[in-house]
Amino acid sequence: MTSRFHIITGAPGTGKTSILEGLGAKVHRFAEPARQVLARWRASGNPRPAQMKPAAFVGSLLRQSIEHYEKASRLSGPVVFDRGVPDCVAYANYLGTSPEAAVAATAEYRYTTRVLVARPWEDIYVTDDERTMPFGAVVRFQAAIDVAYRDAGYQLIEIPKGSVDERVEFVASIVAGLPGS
Repeated sequence: MTSRFHIITGAPGTGKTSILEGLGAKVHRFAEPARQVLARWRASGNPRPAQMKPAAFVGSLLRQSIEHYEKASRLSGPVVFDRGVPDCVAYANYLGTSPEAAVAATAEYRYTTRVLVARPWEDIYVTDDERTMPFGAVVRFQAAIDVAYRDAGYQLIEIPKGSVDERVEFVASIVAGLPGS
């Protein structure tokens, strides 16, 4: 476990990317693996990989998450991830495929024990090419995320609703080494 590796998690459309962008150059940041995987799959002609091949999708997510972790290991200072390895367990469970590889990786790739959670917020939720879940599914997926992190021994810290600046300030106050912390 490294105390300089922080996760912002939450269901799609909860403002994680905006918060991460708001942290700017104060911290090393890693984008959400699911968006990266989905964009690559769509570019190769597979428009809805999560629904078509759940095990392959989760495997790709897990590889991308581990790659982010390993790249971050070579950096100094605080790192904030938009999702972590435990999110792969949530995806596997939500999509009805085996979480076994993700559970094993969750035990190996550890982050600070306090995980920041952006909760589903209907007022800011929008769909796009990668984010296709209806809001009710977002709420159900959030429950799978909560279970995955709690089962892995993490403490969930809710990011309060508010402006992007207020949410960024809250995250900065939690992440050691950033102004306001």
